[in-house]
Amino acid sequence: MLSRKAVVGLSSFQFMAMVRRGLFYTFLSLYLRVILGLSVTETTLLACLSMIANSVSQTFIWGKISDKYQMRVGLIVIGETIAAFGYILIYFVHIYMLTIYSSLYAAYTIIFGLSLLEFFWSMSNVGWSALISDITTSKERGKLMSIISSIGGIGQIVGVSVAGILYDWGGEAGGFKNGILFFFASALMIASASVIGLAMRSRGVKRRKNPIVTREVPSDNDEKSPESFNNYSLRNFYWFLASMFIVSLGTFSILQILVFYVELDTPIGASSVDIAMIRNSASIAAIITSLVAGPIADKIGKKTALGIGFTLRVITPLLYIIAQNVEQMIIINSLSGVSMAFINVVGYLVASELIPAERRGRLFGQYNAINGISFGIAGTVVGGPVADYLIAQGFSEAQAYTTTFEVAAMVSLIGTII
Repeated sequence: MLSRKAVVGLSSFQFMAMVRRGLFYTFLSLYLRVILGLSVTETTLLACLSMIANSVSQTFIWGKISDKYQMRVGLIVIGETIAAFGYILIYFVHIYMLTIYSSLYAAYTIIFGLSLLEFFWSMSNVGWSALISDITTSKERGKLMSIISSIGGIGQIVGVSVAGILYDWGGEAGGFKNGILFFFASALMIASASVIGLAMRSRGVKRRKNPIVTREVPSDNDEKSPESFNNYSLRNFYWFLASMFIVSLGTFSILQILVFYVELDTPIGASSVDIAMIRNSASIAAIITSLVAGPIADKIGKKTALGIGFTLRVITPLLYIIAQNVEQMIIINSLSGVSMAFINVVGYLVASELIPAERRGRLFGQYNAINGISFGIAGTVVGGPVADYLIAQGFSEAQAYTTTFEVAAMVSLIGTII
């Protein structure tokens, strides 16, 4: 059984990681487009290049190192520490470019700087995924994932709320211009690295040894041996990844565009605080749903539970189109939080059961890579080009964005069918 110190440490790390994500990334795309003047597609390059660097390095470097040396906590601590100092460096270089050259140079300094940083930061992601599988059994894993996902959701709410206040602190986009959002995020990464390093030193944290399973078809409650994995689970694992990739491609293609859409004067006309509330509606829904997603999946089956999440990802973009004010958008966006919780919690459980202990680092690297790549390229290959093309053809920004929502729903539907 996991020690209380381990659970607190893992939960604290997840809380701070999600605070940092909500704090820094919620308004970064708005800063790049509205203040630094990038197009929609150019703005999406941040997610695209960052996640490609993250995913490739997880699959081909950090996953292999994690498996070879059984290195989990070390990867997390090193990755978070490098990222913390990298954020500070990127801030000062981007301000230099903004002052000496132009906003375009400053924008691409942020994009390329954070993309390079992701190459090293990704070691933290693969270490985190493998660590949780190492120290839990199948039965413990569902409960733990529900707990830390909910706590992470609270962290997301805190981060987004603070970002809504700090974004215009000291003037329009002052939070990025004066560096407070960069410095705050950096401090959180140092703190999270310290917490996970100290918590995992506990003697109560031990890696689980997986029993060898000799059945041809693995049981849902048993860990997988290499033999059963090779004969049965490999094909299912990659079909699962393909479906996750396509559904996520549709969802993430409008993630940044949604901020641009609600910020327009019509039909929503959201302020920075309103945008924070819209974002937080998804996080609140995710917190509540994460508490029950694991038990629901156990009761109705993981396939059905994933189907709920996938279906909501098809419906939600279409509902964005009918929203006429901030209140309606808050209600509709909460559905994205429900789908997020089901897919994150149940998706991880499915992957954990399909992946054997001997290959956790490498195959969790692929699992994280699929999520990362779909997040990264979605806006660049789907959402951004569609919106920019329609704007260039004379459509209003609102019309371009709503059409992009329709395209996103169609893509997610294809993934759901698969």
